[in-house]
Amino acid sequence: MIKRKSFDTIIPLTLGLILATILLIPQFQIKAGVNLSDTPFHFNRFFDIAEQFRNHNFSYFQMNYGFGQTGRVVNALYGPFFSYILGFLLFITGSWFKFQVLTTYIVFLVGSYGMYQLNLKLKTSRVTATIITLLFLTTGYVSSWTSSNSFSTWGGILIPFVLIEAIDLVNNDEGKFNWVGLGTIVAVVAQVHLLTTVLCVLTLIPFFVYGLYQSNHKKMLWLTLLKAIALFMVLTANIWGTFALLYSTNHVSATFAYPLTSTAITVGLVSVWNTILDSIIVLFFVQLCYVVTNFKESKLNNLFTIEGLIFLFLSSQLFPWSIIENRFPILKSTFQFPNRLTTVAYPLLFAAIGITISELSKKYDKNIGNLARLALVGIILSNLSANYLFTDHRVKENSIGEVTLQKYIDDHISMPSEYLPIQKDMPSDEIHNNEANIINPNVNKNFNKEVLKGGRLKLSWYSKKKEVILLPIFMYHQSELQFNNKKLDPNVNPIGMPFVMSEVGKNTAILSFKTPGWLTILLTISLISWFGVITLKIMSKFSKSFNMENLTLSKRKKV
Repeated sequence: MIKRKSFDTIIPLTLGLILATILLIPQFQIKAGVNLSDTPFHFNRFFDIAEQFRNHNFSYFQMNYGFGQTGRVVNALYGPFFSYILGFLLFITGSWFKFQVLTTYIVFLVGSYGMYQLNLKLKTSRVTATIITLLFLTTGYVSSWTSSNSFSTWGGILIPFVLIEAIDLVNNDEGKFNWVGLGTIVAVVAQVHLLTTVLCVLTLIPFFVYGLYQSNHKKMLWLTLLKAIALFMVLTANIWGTFALLYSTNHVSATFAYPLTSTAITVGLVSVWNTILDSIIVLFFVQLCYVVTNFKESKLNNLFTIEGLIFLFLSSQLFPWSIIENRFPILKSTFQFPNRLTTVAYPLLFAAIGITISELSKKYDKNIGNLARLALVGIILSNLSANYLFTDHRVKENSIGEVTLQKYIDDHISMPSEYLPIQKDMPSDEIHNNEANIINPNVNKNFNKEVLKGGRLKLSWYSKKKEVILLPIFMYHQSELQFNNKKLDPNVNPIGMPFVMSEVGKNTAILSFKTPGWLTILLTISLISWFGVITLKIMSKFSKSFNMENLTLSKRKKV
């Protein structure tokens, strides 16, 4: 038993290592970091955390090192605890190249392990689980990490773990399921990528409804679900507490608006975040045909296939997104990319295909199952070849050379329009233009910026005359500004940047963020809860291993 479990760990990790290494070859050849689509935004986030570790000067809300040292709030609203994990990894690695290589390996190792275990949970063979896992790793957001650094990838690699818990919602025993596992994994997703959390909930609802429908212990099922929700709320207290604080007291700007019609997936020559190969579409059509003609065979196959196809349809340009965005324009900034739905659609459909192959092998000759696996191998090779060529092009076109961490941040100050303390409703492009005109190297060079103890940001500058100037920092309702040793409640411009009356000679301004006591308590509760859950998980693992060893020894003695 122990050897079998070890085998089921070694296989997916080996697959992840191999796939990651292949797609990293272009970057290994140049031995440098690359600046991809989402790299500036996320690297500014992680650089800020890395500098907090390096200087032993922590600030949960105020960004004092990244994003042009403007004191804005980003990480507290975007994957807060996970930002600290990746920021710590950047601090350890010390270079963009090593950091990108390390994170790529983590992406593929986690994605591979999760998808493989999901297939085993669905009782597919190891060969089938291996092939389905490779298909998952070479399709969509997972494979596009090396060519985009899109953070939806991190949410996508966690979906298989969520689906593992979803299976237990259907196959619940007397209304019970692993509520600790469900609450914990959805909380992990929330600490990584909030929108993916919403997709997880939408994915879980059909499984719960079906499980509730067939259960003879409906009350117990509801109570168990409430336990999972309660655990989730405790583990994510830092997130919803932060949103409650900032959004109730500030007019926080929305994320950048994108036309939904242009970000839905379409057929392409490569299978990445916004395109899909025609061979995969054919594969999904065949899966649909099988489920329709064998509807009574497997309830899980039906659930995975139907839900997966719905998400796939919603993610594509077949769905009338032009009508939707005209009626609900807010979706252009809150939802942004319909192709994000593939992070759920692909693992659902690939897992369903694994079920189908298992059923074909049992019902008919094993050769049919082997032919199906062979066809999938062909698609995998096609995916991998196209993705490799695409990644190779992207990497060689976007090399940043052997620059230091600070040099890259100085050259790529990220200026996203989201999470700013705007004073009135403004379109995202107007916010971005305002910020771009003010936060630029020519303006910033006039100010000396220094991070003080306690996560405070100090600005100093010289003025030849007494004049009103705009400071290149942002002020929220919780922000405090000391100007020339006096507390100041300044006027701000439309995007929350303060005006001060500069004195002749040297001037100083110190920006700080005051966290209310109740939110500090929530942050503490969340941290303690995570420590408790992780500790219990480790103890449970050791306990099972100890009991297994004792059982093995007992059997040997009897023999």
